[in-house]
Amino acid sequence: MLKVKKRSGKLQAFNLPKLQKAIYRAAAEAKLVAEKRRELSKEVAEGVRSSFIGQKTVSAIEIRRRVLRRLDIRSRATSQAWRRYDKKRH
Repeated sequence: MLKVKKRSGKLQAFNLPKLQKAIYRAAAEAKLVAEKRRELSKEVAEGVRSSFIGQKTVSAIEIRRRVLRRLDIRSRATSQAWRRYDKKRH
């Protein structure tokens, strides 16, 4: 099972639905229609997960990088919404 190393150093099981939900929310903020949000969140999250096949641990920062890389290609508005949210949190 893939583990995620959080910024705090804590290890947590990779949670695909949690990642899909975060992408979906960014897509909603970017004003994508519901069907496009569902499609984008599923495809990007599953693509990120599959990019870690064979690894046991991955950092939350690396997950973020890979999500944003995919969003930059698929939906620039969604990647910008994700970045705006990040700025508010940090």
